[in-house]
Amino acid sequence: MSPRPAPEARRAGRRPGDPDDTRRAILDAARRAFAASGFDRATIRAIAADAGVDPASVMHHFGNKRGLFVAAHELPDDPVALFSQIAAVPLSERGHAAALTYLRLFAGESSAGLSLLRAAASDEHAAATLREFIEHAILTVGVKILARPEQDGELRLTLLATHLMGIAVARQVLGVRPLATCDLETLARAVAPAVQHYIDPPG
Repeated sequence: MSPRPAPEARRAGRRPGDPDDTRRAILDAARRAFAASGFDRATIRAIAADAGVDPASVMHHFGNKRGLFVAAHELPDDPVALFSQIAAVPLSERGHAAALTYLRLFAGESSAGLSLLRAAASDEHAAATLREFIEHAILTVGVKILARPEQDGELRLTLLATHLMGIAVARQVLGVRPLATCDLETLARAVAPAVQHYIDPPG
């Protein structure tokens, strides 16, 4: 009896289907890996395995781990559009709207923002990316949500962002309870009064 021919091996670095599907699969796997492990410990090999591709395919699309990191952390939404949506909410309700929007971006499972926060703790480039996001994406367009932005608007907005950032880190990076087990809507409502104070301080 003649031996059965071996099945044709999958070409290295290829994933069946559209190349765009390959790119999306790699980016999704990268976000999961960076969120779980940070920049230093996430590996191209593990990301490729999760995406179902050869490591060479990752290198082909993104060059190196840093290039993959940058591509994986494109903002999921336009900050201008996000802040415009919050600004359209009545002033008295913006604390809740801002908190919920932020927490969805930075405290949701496998979110691009969460991955960036985690990686920023171990990589200078990631920290610079996050700092640039705060300074150029948040401060420049976010003042539109504030009452009386001419009165220390950038300072209030920075305090607002760092307040919520601390919650995201405690929840998703450190796993502090009950933050780690609380749903985002409940968290947003709990922190809304403090956020509202930054948006519309008394006096």
